Amino acid sequence: MAKYTKDIATLLASETFCKFANTDVIKIAELNAALTLLIKANIDFDLQFTSGTRRNSPQVILVISITPCSDITFTIELGPC
Repeated sequence: MAKYTKDIATLLASETFCKFANTDVIKIAELNAALTLLIKANIDFDLQFTSGTRRNSPQVILVISITPCSDITFTIELGPC
């Protein structure tokens, strides 16, 4: 479990995930880069997409599983492609 936690810590320190933490709006290409990193690192995650309306931007919720009892959730608005 320690290696798994270290892998997650390294991943979250990456430029891609630092961008998630420092902005509320990202592009789809940036989201794809984050998902690719999670898949390559074999880290469990859930992704939920809510389409936009005239009032609200499209939104993605990314939940990264750390342990069976803890996870990290990013709520992100998608900007123009």
